[in-house]
Amino acid sequence: MHKPNTKLGPAIMAGILDMLARHGYEAELKPGQFHMDLNLGHIQPLSPEIIGILRENGFEYCFLDKATYTDANGTIRCRSHFRRPY
Repeated sequence: MHKPNTKLGPAIMAGILDMLARHGYEAELKPGQFHMDLNLGHIQPLSPEIIGILRENGFEYCFLDKATYTDANGTIRCRSHFRRPY
């Protein structure tokens, strides 16, 4: 993982989360002591556009859960994990 050159401000993060929601992804942000985790729930495989936008903002793809989950609407989703160091 590389250390991003720019600090991720609240406005930038809000824009990323808004964009993900508009594309139909469920997003869960988990700040930690040394990094920030972003978990995405998705029905279809992640598009290269989404992965590219996250990489541009310092998030690196970590892994895809093999287990699926069911959201509040009863839709079966996969979960992908991204991490960004502080």
